[in-house]
Amino acid sequence: MKHTLHFILISLLISGCLPQKNNVEMEESLSYYKRESLAADSLRIANRKLQEDLGEQGAEVRRLMQDMEQLQATNVGLNRSYQEVLGQYNALVSQNKEIITNTSYENLSLQEQLASQQSQLDKKERDLAMMEYNLKQKEQDLNVMQYNYTEAKGNLNDKEQKIAELQAMLALKEQKMKSLRTSVNQALTGFTSDDLSVTEKNGKLYLSLSQNLLFSSGSDEINWQGKKALQQVADALNKNPDIDITVEGHTDTDGTASRNWDLSVLRATSVVKVLTQYNVSPARIIASGRGFYAPVASNNTPLGKAQNRRTEIVLSPKLDELYNIINE
Repeated sequence: MKHTLHFILISLLISGCLPQKNNVEMEESLSYYKRESLAADSLRIANRKLQEDLGEQGAEVRRLMQDMEQLQATNVGLNRSYQEVLGQYNALVSQNKEIITNTSYENLSLQEQLASQQSQLDKKERDLAMMEYNLKQKEQDLNVMQYNYTEAKGNLNDKEQKIAELQAMLALKEQKMKSLRTSVNQALTGFTSDDLSVTEKNGKLYLSLSQNLLFSSGSDEINWQGKKALQQVADALNKNPDIDITVEGHTDTDGTASRNWDLSVLRATSVVKVLTQYNVSPARIIASGRGFYAPVASNNTPLGKAQNRRTEIVLSPKLDELYNIINE
């Protein structure tokens, strides 16, 4: 819920800064952050389920401990009974020696009693052996349960730590994007929305610069006004070194696909060269040409073609640590 409120606040802030035509991009961004929040909620639900499983295992361990105590008590009773029967047996043996000269009937009766006592004694010994075997089995089961409990508890602690690290990384990512957008908006004051616009989509920041701001028609050479705008962009980027940069060139459908593709690559490369001249690290930048294959408007009208003739600077936070946590 906390993350969802953050997403709503961010979307309201963006809606106050962007033209109405970017509502679709804002909704897509909001959906993205909601999915992120649902993923975090799913992890918390899994965490609670694991805690419930641990509680059940703990109850099973306590039950086994009670069974073992009862078996130990029964074992003591059997030992006591065994000693009593053994004493009776010894007494009968002694009596048998004294009356060995008595009548055969009495002797036979005594032997029968002795055999019965011996049978009882054997049964007690078998019962005692079985009880000892069961006791060992219960002890083994208890050891397994204790091991599983310890292992599950360790896994729970690891998951809780990973969830905390993931939440911290997501918060840091949101903070970086907020700081980056603030820096870019402050750096690019003085330009109209037709020449330059800033949108946020899928966790990335898109700076769209029109052809009129940067280039002459059909040219890949940046004019003085475009260099001025790129210098301000470079100042904002240098203040945020943990941001990856992709420069994408886009065209309308006028001309051949091959020519437009080449032109989009050349224009993206020209923008990259200017940014690096203003001290943006080349290792952070990727230049790519999209030709007319990623339009933002219809190419059937002059206005739509003008919107498609653009160069986009795509900014995204470095998420190596976040990806490592997810993979683990």
